[in-house]
Amino acid sequence: MYNSQIQLNTGISKSSFSQSISGFQMPKGIQAVESADKPQFKDFLSEISNNLNEQMNAPDKLLNDLVTGRNGVDVHDVMTAMSQAELTINIATTAVTKVIQAYDKISQIQV
Repeated sequence: MYNSQIQLNTGISKSSFSQSISGFQMPKGIQAVESADKPQFKDFLSEISNNLNEQMNAPDKLLNDLVTGRNGVDVHDVMTAMSQAELTINIATTAVTKVIQAYDKISQIQV
């Protein structure tokens, strides 16, 4: 029986913000009040960078386990982790490029 060490959908989930606002409508004339426990943007970026770092280190850890023969790691697990890390880097690069393009467009707006 094959037991994979990789979970491909670990980073994919609905955000708690989108789950909490689905179906909620503010009454007319009442403005939204920001809550004190709202996550900060720097915390969001820190979490993303930590997840990206973990994704990039996963193939190295699995390759080390494969070479030393620990934890029953298969070559397929290492290749899957490498593909997942490559896809994560491609998505992160695309997102950063889009953010930079948006910043450039905003900075070109004349007031």
